[in-house]
Amino acid sequence: MSKTILLLGAGKMVGEGIASHFHQAGYKVALASRSGNFPWDTKNSYLHVKADFADPSSVEGVFQKVKTEYGVPNVVVYNTAIMTPTPQPTSESVAAFETGIKSTIVSGYAAAKYALEGFRTLPSEVSKTFIWTGNGLNVKPVPVLFNLGVGKAGAASIVQTLAAAYGNDGFKFYYADERKPDGGFISQEISGENHGKFYLKLAEGAAGVPWDATFVGSEY
Repeated sequence: MSKTILLLGAGKMVGEGIASHFHQAGYKVALASRSGNFPWDTKNSYLHVKADFADPSSVEGVFQKVKTEYGVPNVVVYNTAIMTPTPQPTSESVAAFETGIKSTIVSGYAAAKYALEGFRTLPSEVSKTFIWTGNGLNVKPVPVLFNLGVGKAGAASIVQTLAAAYGNDGFKFYYADERKPDGGFISQEISGENHGKFYLKLAEGAAGVPWDATFVGSEY
């Protein structure tokens, strides 16, 4: 069977890097975002799907669309978050906080749930991988990024739990966190190229890499 990756949240930097490397490796690539437009896909090589991840109910439709067009994805990447810096952790309105959490945690949970449902229908010999793009906010709070930090902490907890619950069934779950060579957190220096190479390694093998998959360059 053909290999398929679904990338939920696909910006020009990380999204483009992941899509490019998987496409080169022979995967069918499906991209989903709020606009459904990906100007960097100049050759129209990928399936484009529109979905607003602030509305978790939209996630199921993305999976249905991809299944219809390409088949069940054996690799799913959740790469969506809302970053709204605030002067103080409690400066944000409750409504805005809720929107961020829906996008960062609830829709991510939905993606993991539907990914797992699909994985269970695939042949045993097919590698099945769910990757949640993370950062260091799950271990080091940054007050001005409170909403995003809560989201990443929740994401890490979901991934850790699913890895423990379903790892023995052959399903891989990773919270992927790019770091500097000294172990420091990446911010503006984030690399789409590194993400693409590392995520492909996670999907194709990567024996011994734990759920909290920190990486430097393209290596664990």
